[in-house]
Amino acid sequence: MKKRIRGASGLLLALVVAAGAAPAVSQAFELNGFGDVTFTNAEASNSGESNNGFALGQLDFYVAEQIGDRIDVLTEFVVESPGEGFVVDLERLQIGYAFNNSNKVRAGRFHNLIGYWNTAYHHGAQLQTTIGRPFFLEFEDENGVLPVHMVGLWYDGHFETSAGRVGVGVMFGNGASITGDGSGPPVELNPDSAGDADNDKAVSARISFNPSSVRGLGVGVSGQMGKVNIVGVGGGVPNDQIDQTIWAVDLEYLAHNAELLAEYYAWSNDSQTNGMTEDSSAYYVQLGYTLAEQVTPYARYESLDATSEPYFDAVGMTPVGTDRTKAIATVGVRYDLNYRSALKAEWRAIDDSDVDGSYNELGVQWSFSF
Repeated sequence: MKKRIRGASGLLLALVVAAGAAPAVSQAFELNGFGDVTFTNAEASNSGESNNGFALGQLDFYVAEQIGDRIDVLTEFVVESPGEGFVVDLERLQIGYAFNNSNKVRAGRFHNLIGYWNTAYHHGAQLQTTIGRPFFLEFEDENGVLPVHMVGLWYDGHFETSAGRVGVGVMFGNGASITGDGSGPPVELNPDSAGDADNDKAVSARISFNPSSVRGLGVGVSGQMGKVNIVGVGGGVPNDQIDQTIWAVDLEYLAHNAELLAEYYAWSNDSQTNGMTEDSSAYYVQLGYTLAEQVTPYARYESLDATSEPYFDAVGMTPVGTDRTKAIATVGVRYDLNYRSALKAEWRAIDDSDVDGSYNELGVQWSFSF
């Protein structure tokens, strides 16, 4: 869970001043970042009731630095508002050692390599064509249902063949947990950055292929196996340990001004409390095409079919005893003011009849990097 702190801007200012005041013999680093401001108007399909407002997106800071011929470090932290006040969250902290140009090992906290989106588009909205991520790929503290972070070790390698490039990645680290204060969901997945709740480790892996015959095409298969501990969530969700297996396949085509992204995810959650194994699935397909190097119209369809069981109940995706099917159809356009700033506008039709009903949203965002 995040810890609310006051004076986050003062903390950031102190870090920047300290970096500028470092002795001349120390190695300088460059602080980079992302931010965005978004306006959203939502209107219920049946009642016509609406709500609108502006929201600050994540203010993301990151530093990447070589500290030797083979060693590099990366740190990334985010300032955001959960609705009241601001919080600072450490998103990534990793040190890596390159054996050669094709093989590297890292230790720390990373974005999990399940699927394509999670490692291709990090915390900056400027990186992605759309205003937001597919809703089931949201970060853990934003009602996400995937363990999108992992703390441990990461091997990353690629190999050139006559047919194309083969990528192999393996992560080994702490399993996730879901904890609460007993008052009831929703709570959030916790990648357990300070230590594992048990001795069982999670393992995730991804194999990708980029054929040399088709520039811009990529396919991948990935998955994760591990245990998820549920403790003190309340709201009718018992303490439990989930044996979880997640599989994903992805397809990407990014060339000739065209964008095609598609991913499919499947969960198998085995509850140690009731001995039952329940399956859920999700997918998205996104299309875009850039005109005149600045204007990109796009469309996306995303869907989650979640079974009510301890895991999805604990993260707040399914009400206890109620399965949930949620789908969002999006059309929009992105206008690049320059390579560091973009305006985006999109319309979303949301079908969530099991929980929130059907409603429409209009979103406008100004994103930037610095």
